[in-house]
Amino acid sequence: MLFKYPQLLWFLWLLLIPVLIHLLQLRRFKTTPFTNVRLLKKVQAKSQKSQNLKRWLLLLTRIALFTALILAFAQPFTASESAFKEQEIAVYLDNSFSMQARQGPSLLLEEATQGLVRSVPEGLTFSLFTNDSEYREVTMEEVRNSLLQIQYSSDQLTLEEIRLRGKSFFSGESNVEAKMVILSDFQESMGTLNIPEDEEPEIFYVPMRADELINVSIDSVYFDASTGNDNGLHILVSGNTDFGSVPVSLFNKGSLIAKSAVAFNPSGVSEIVFSLPPGEDIEGRVSLEDTGLSYDNDLFFNLSTKEKIRVLGIGTRDEFLQRLFGDETSEYRSVASIEQALSLLANQDLVILNELSSLPEVGVQPLRDYIDLGGSLLLIPSLEMNAGDFNRLITPYGLSIAKKISAPLDITDINYRHPLFTDVFKDEVKNFQYPSVREYFTLNGNSDKILGFANEAPFLAGREKLYVFTASLQPENTNFTTSPLVVPTLYAMAMRSRSLPSLYYLLGSDSSEDVPVQLEEDRILSLRKGNMEVIPRQQAVGRNTRLWFSGGPTEAGAYSLENAPIGRSFSFNFTRKESDLTYIDLEDMNDGVILASSIEDLFSTIENDRRVTGLWKWFVILAVLFLLAEIIIQKAMK
Repeated sequence: MLFKYPQLLWFLWLLLIPVLIHLLQLRRFKTTPFTNVRLLKKVQAKSQKSQNLKRWLLLLTRIALFTALILAFAQPFTASESAFKEQEIAVYLDNSFSMQARQGPSLLLEEATQGLVRSVPEGLTFSLFTNDSEYREVTMEEVRNSLLQIQYSSDQLTLEEIRLRGKSFFSGESNVEAKMVILSDFQESMGTLNIPEDEEPEIFYVPMRADELINVSIDSVYFDASTGNDNGLHILVSGNTDFGSVPVSLFNKGSLIAKSAVAFNPSGVSEIVFSLPPGEDIEGRVSLEDTGLSYDNDLFFNLSTKEKIRVLGIGTRDEFLQRLFGDETSEYRSVASIEQALSLLANQDLVILNELSSLPEVGVQPLRDYIDLGGSLLLIPSLEMNAGDFNRLITPYGLSIAKKISAPLDITDINYRHPLFTDVFKDEVKNFQYPSVREYFTLNGNSDKILGFANEAPFLAGREKLYVFTASLQPENTNFTTSPLVVPTLYAMAMRSRSLPSLYYLLGSDSSEDVPVQLEEDRILSLRKGNMEVIPRQQAVGRNTRLWFSGGPTEAGAYSLENAPIGRSFSFNFTRKESDLTYIDLEDMNDGVILASSIEDLFSTIENDRRVTGLWKWFVILAVLFLLAEIIIQKAMK
């Protein structure tokens, strides 16, 4: 038992007063002679014993009365050790899309916010953070309105990120009791929590779980050219349980153009195909309805007429280039000399220096400017080339052509992990007829080897969008142009030379696209959706403008390109990682985590641990009882 005012206990010395009064009241009885006193002696003995008992009882009750009053004024109380420590509480509220699942009539996020509003004690100072916002050292009165208006976020912090971010809300002082509360559905994608041995804050898990784990989502859409139907839109629909059949609708600019139903596939992914009108720009939306999450029921996409990739060949021995390019996706043009190409560079996506024996000084700087502005350049050497001329061009990029080697070599090394070959090869190619060369040049400097010889020297090297072959591609020197490698290699260079339009982009991904718009000093391109306008990062690349979307839109939907002479739209969608309703087994957690059954129980426990129980009222009651006991003794023992 502790006291709020322990200095008042000094008044216990006042208990000596009733003791002294009692001693002063003790009197000696005088003997008075009287005839026939036998009966009086008996009365005197009984009266003396009664008076002594009464005085002792009164003394005890008065001592008890004063003791109770003094203790009551000192305000005694009981409390645990944690009640005297300063407390810091950080609450993480998961507002990811998976919290759209239902618990009874409410969504999980609604249940979590309402639980906090009901459970956090009035006046308690705490910190609150979500996946995309934070509130430091606030009370529920200050944050209630913001808490009830929290929106869903496409970002999902991992448990380790939550722990590290939550630590920033604590002072780290030794006399402070730190508690971290995590309110989430704890999807498996959140990973595990690694708590160091010296970690200070207590971590409480409060699981929010849906009544039914059923969700149907539109995963992706794509065109499969291998089917022979370029206008066949393939739609992939996934479900975590047998959903029977779900209707799927296809819209173009808000107008319904097709509708069908997709049936559950035991593999977990179902597919449906819609035929789109050929040669038409489409601002599409694929939609379905289910009782699960709502964010993944719509997927936006854009289908626009693709502009051909422009390839410029500088050199006359280009028969294999003419066969390779010039189809429905590319446009090939050839000139004999660099002087003829200077006026054409700005409008090209890929420039090929093909078997030139020399490079005039007048062409070096324009080609550098072309590369620096994001253009792609491929150097195919001639066996009679003047290496010094071309080194003036490529040396600023960390490359240089060295001596010529006359020794036959096979081209056996393919760097499948290079970005040039992304989505080109499904599997590593083995046991095929390797092409070979008779003569080649050595290459110095830092570069990525894309194709290599058997002696590990590079046959094709790259540095961003600068590519260098180390051997002539003429038939008298190599059979590479007739091998299976030539088409995917050169075609991939052309495809990567420009950021081509995509059906849609994932929000938050590092993506870009080139649009045929030339930037001017007073022109800034922007994206608009309703009243929302976003200005993406942009840069002039030749006659195009490259837009980067990594820091752009934050909401899914179709955005129109503003302040541009062309009509163009871009579609953005949220990633579907939240659609997988698979959760962490909270029973199999490490020792540093405490599992709470509900928000209410958790904050009730925290409040009880810090509760101070005042006892002064009980001592006042005792004082009154002792006062009544004294009155009873006075009345009963006259």
